[in-house]
Amino acid sequence: MEILNELLSRIEIFQDLREKELSILKNRMERKEFPKGTIIFQEGDEGKEMYIVLSGSIGISVRLPDSTELPLAQIQAGNFFGEMSIIEQAPRSATCRTLEDSVLLTLGASSFYELLEQHPRVALKIMKRMVGILSRRLTTTGSLLSDMVRWGEGARKRAVIDEFTGLYNRRFLDEAIHTQAAHALSTQTSLSLVMVDLDRFGELNRTYGQEFGDTLILEASKVFRSTFRETDILARYGGDEFTFILHDTDAETALSLCQKTNEALRSLSFPNHPEVRLTASIGLASLPRHARTVETLREQADKALYRAKEEGRNRSCLPPSRWPGEKREIKVEIPTLRAKNRIIEAIIQEIVHKDSFLLIGHRNPDEDCIASLVAFGLLLGKFSKQVVISTCGKVPEQLSYLLNICAYNGILLHEGCFQNPPHPQVIVILDTPKPEMIDTDASIEEALLDPRVRKIEIDHHLEADAAYSGDPGFCLVSDASSTCELIGLLSLKLAGRGELLKQFGIQELFSRNFALALLTGIIGDSKMGKFLKTNKERWFYRTFSSLFDQMLRSKTARGSSNFSSMEQVFLAIEALSNEEKSCYEWIFEKRQERKGIAYSVFDRESSEQLFSHFEYDTVLAVTKSVADRLAELSGKVGLVGYYDPDSVSNLVQFRLRRASGYSALDLRTVLENLQIKNGGGHPGAIGFRFPKDEVKDFPLLVQQILEGMQSLLS
Repeated sequence: MEILNELLSRIEIFQDLREKELSILKNRMERKEFPKGTIIFQEGDEGKEMYIVLSGSIGISVRLPDSTELPLAQIQAGNFFGEMSIIEQAPRSATCRTLEDSVLLTLGASSFYELLEQHPRVALKIMKRMVGILSRRLTTTGSLLSDMVRWGEGARKRAVIDEFTGLYNRRFLDEAIHTQAAHALSTQTSLSLVMVDLDRFGELNRTYGQEFGDTLILEASKVFRSTFRETDILARYGGDEFTFILHDTDAETALSLCQKTNEALRSLSFPNHPEVRLTASIGLASLPRHARTVETLREQADKALYRAKEEGRNRSCLPPSRWPGEKREIKVEIPTLRAKNRIIEAIIQEIVHKDSFLLIGHRNPDEDCIASLVAFGLLLGKFSKQVVISTCGKVPEQLSYLLNICAYNGILLHEGCFQNPPHPQVIVILDTPKPEMIDTDASIEEALLDPRVRKIEIDHHLEADAAYSGDPGFCLVSDASSTCELIGLLSLKLAGRGELLKQFGIQELFSRNFALALLTGIIGDSKMGKFLKTNKERWFYRTFSSLFDQMLRSKTARGSSNFSSMEQVFLAIEALSNEEKSCYEWIFEKRQERKGIAYSVFDRESSEQLFSHFEYDTVLAVTKSVADRLAELSGKVGLVGYYDPDSVSNLVQFRLRRASGYSALDLRTVLENLQIKNGGGHPGAIGFRFPKDEVKDFPLLVQQILEGMQSLLS
């Protein structure tokens, strides 16, 4: 009996009751067990009892005009249902059946009124809780269910069906999506939301008249019924807009169905107007791949629909963004020192109060990216946090000493894709210019989608097409020589928090390995300070490189084979493997020169030859060094360009570097001058790219780039 009292006290509707009051209630309730699939009651049955779920789960559904049942909600353990029967003694408004073996407590109407007469205080406590919970349910499920369960069969049809097309209507869809999404998330299955707009329907309607426009709507509706499945919820959202819910359907399957729909619409013909071809723009998003809530799922599907229109209509698209709330604001300098300190303090509080961290960088990581991952991991390790560093791609061989640091310090380095989704409390995104460049897989994307996971961003790329990935107020994005420099700034702020360090038992914040990691990023990204333009950049570089160089020297034992200075570190990260040396010479030999510019560019055919000889990661790593050498050769700038393999992307890539002795030009102005939208970097180095199908004449494109650069060179 004590166990039952404890179970009852955990149920929200009874949480105001004292132990004695629970005993009074318990004596009026009956315990019942039901196997999976049992119908507790059906729509229209006489109502005599309310039910409390002790274990298992209950599905609630209503009957539609075509006699099919629509699932509306699930009742899990700790909740109640059927309460209207003991309050109003009305017929059952829905059908309830067990979704798994379940144990229920029942409270009959007569027992409840007896309780109300004999123990009104107890009954009123229950009713007060019940009203609050019912109000909350109404807020989340809306008014459609309330209307449906009160209306007759004929009116019920009008409540859910668009009379013109026979598809479901907007009101019904807005209600159904919440239930369907909740079921998908609770059962860990996929659900896809599809948004459809008929292309240029308004123009067709004006040109050929409303009657023909109605014909287009009806024919499109027939196509939707034929290409989608009976189990899919197809709704006319308004005018020529349609929205579909595909339960237990992942993004790939949904995309295939949508593409078949595009084909079927294109194949329609209209004898009275043979010149008309009906097409549609379709956008879709899926749980849990693109979202974790209904609101975000809708946002992502709408982004996908916009993408389909932007890319030329008559197609189906997935969302362009990697997670909800992706900000497209260009990264700019933090306006004041006070604002920067607020951000640093917010990040420190996350370090203090959260336990598990996932650290990620950009695809094809360079020195600063890998170094910043390791340095931040070491910093978190000082606070005894759980740290996982994820690199889906290949880490350059010459940076292997940084990976060894992870092993020495108990930091888990995960290379490749996760087999099981990670569940961090915080994701730290390091040295990544924009969200599209994040080195991630489907399981990491799922974590990025979770609004409960804090996203911290630390990066030094500003303006151009650089865009924020972190949460507002947690983006330490500032003009610096490297991301490691910003981590160095954060660590100096932490070093001044004596009480905090004492709280975590930290006697020495700056270890030798921490200094080594920071130095790797600071000197690697700037090539020992060669590519810094402003006095501010040079001052910060000298300050941080000198500080951590001194730490490294003082903490390295004499006679040790370990790195003891930043010069040794620089030589190590500049070293190339045999394959990289061969690739380097292959690209460098193809160089050409014109006044102030040295360049090696490869058209589609020569790019195919390049990638037939060398791995993609090797080419990517080497082009940076080649561009550096070309810049020094010309005295001003060096340029490398090539076609990505089709298996990698649909892009033509360019990398531009500035010579160490030339600081008159901020290379980011090249992007502005040439009106290049897809590109970014810092004053001494930029990358930019073009879709292959937009490059009709590669030699002409190269000529335009060279002429545009020469107009800026002084």
